[in-house]
Amino acid sequence: MSTRTARRALGDEVIDVSDDLDLARLVREAHDEAAALAGLEDNFDRLRRARAAQTALAGLPADQLREALRLRRHDLNETRR
Repeated sequence: MSTRTARRALGDEVIDVSDDLDLARLVREAHDEAAALAGLEDNFDRLRRARAAQTALAGLPADQLREALRLRRHDLNETRR
């Protein structure tokens, strides 16, 4: 491929593609969109589950909430070992 700079328009944006490495980078980044969207969807699902759990915990009686906190402290201590 030629190393001559080619100018490509994308909407109002102009992108300079000067060599094969730039072209390869563009192809990789364009292909990465699906993986990025899947990652976002996973993160939104995690956020929804976390907020639902927070709401559920907020509605627990005090004794159950204390037990949940005790279990959490135990889990944290186990992961530090």
